[in-house]
Amino acid sequence: MNSLAQVYDREFRVRGLREQGWGRGFMATAALIWLWVGYLLVFPFSIDRGERFKPVECESRAFHQDSDYAVSYLKDEGERCDAERDWGPIVAALLLSLPLASLGTGLYVSGTSALRTAKYAAEITRLNATKEV
Repeated sequence: MNSLAQVYDREFRVRGLREQGWGRGFMATAALIWLWVGYLLVFPFSIDRGERFKPVECESRAFHQDSDYAVSYLKDEGERCDAERDWGPIVAALLLSLPLASLGTGLYVSGTSALRTAKYAAEITRLNATKEV
């Protein structure tokens, strides 16, 4: 293989590794957002109302129902708890994570296929070189 082909092969592999890295980064960011949303939905929390008052204890959004009847979170926990863990920011975080996850998956797959293609081409070149000798 001549030097220009080696340089191109090295650059192709580096570009594939870079795409894999960016893909991992985007997918990790999406996973962190999903973990944060899961934390907001599953764990109970408290609202601090100042120095003179006791904090308000609130159940989680996912496990608030204590009775057999389906009652809303607002009726079960009250207006303060409902306002503290509003659905708007939770849904916005999930919607933000979807493009990050799909972009990260695409970049990771593209980088992986580039690396596999480079390895395949190198192996074919090696096998052709040993056949000719």
